[in-house]
Amino acid sequence: MQSHSSRPVFLNLLQIKFPPTALASIMHRLAGVLLVFSLPPLIYLFSLFSEDQQSFSQAIEIIQKPYVSIYLYALLWALSHHFAAGIRYFLVDLDYLINKRSARISAYVVMIFGILVPVLVFVSRVL
Repeated sequence: MQSHSSRPVFLNLLQIKFPPTALASIMHRLAGVLLVFSLPPLIYLFSLFSEDQQSFSQAIEIIQKPYVSIYLYALLWALSHHFAAGIRYFLVDLDYLINKRSARISAYVVMIFGILVPVLVFVSRVL
């Protein structure tokens, strides 16, 4: 006879190997949160761009700072990943990509697309 302990079980999430579909889902949620919390700073930047020449110059100075550039690339990742994952989930709702193999492949495609877009933008900007 087994005795069950009433003590809580400690799950170390860093040791659990998630399937690609779970990773794509978690990253989709993270991307959505990043996009929502990015709205106030983006609205501020857009308002600076649309005011006058001095505000426009101030906005250019802001976006040329290294940490802001990194933030904008992270935002581009969030936008591209969220967009691709949204299409993937739309196709799942239409009963496409529902078997295990196609779900895994589409999850990999979404994750690769999310990374590829900011990398391509960075490379095109550098060249």
